Amino acid sequence: MTLPSFRKTYLFGFLVIACLLSLAWYLQTHDGIEPCPLCILQRVALAILGVFFFLGALIPFKKCGRFFISLFAIIFALLGTLIAGRQVWLQHLPASQNSDCGASLEYMLHVLPVHTVLEKVLTGSAECSRIDWQFLNLSLAEWSFICFIGLLMLSILPKRTSKQK
Repeated sequence: MTLPSFRKTYLFGFLVIACLLSLAWYLQTHDGIEPCPLCILQRVALAILGVFFFLGALIPFKKCGRFFISLFAIIFALLGTLIAGRQVWLQHLPASQNSDCGASLEYMLHVLPVHTVLEKVLTGSAECSRIDWQFLNLSLAEWSFICFIGLLMLSILPKRTSKQK
């Protein structure tokens, strides 16, 4: 019994996300790279996207179900792309324009309303513009941006392949 191509695509996306989240966990626990608030939001978007890919791979949805799984996957892939893009932009700002050191995300969630926390997090801080890790001369935020673009393409791909069949 073989899986239809759209379910294989979802399974591949889920496995990629599992590897990315494992890498983030490894970098945090082994290398001591603490995530900034924007990194945490990217991980949340990645985890939610992983849930949709997992559901798409596991459950044999009809056409309508595939549409909604794909739609939500596209939304969270776009959200992750925007958050990662924001962090890349902050990392490329001159240090003089981004010198505000903010409170931790955990503290802000305890003290402030959620909409204020999101506003402050998306505004960014010096913590979010710091580059702690690089691979092939790209920062973790830049790799995250590239991965979210790829996952966005995977989110769109099953929709296109199901129309062809």
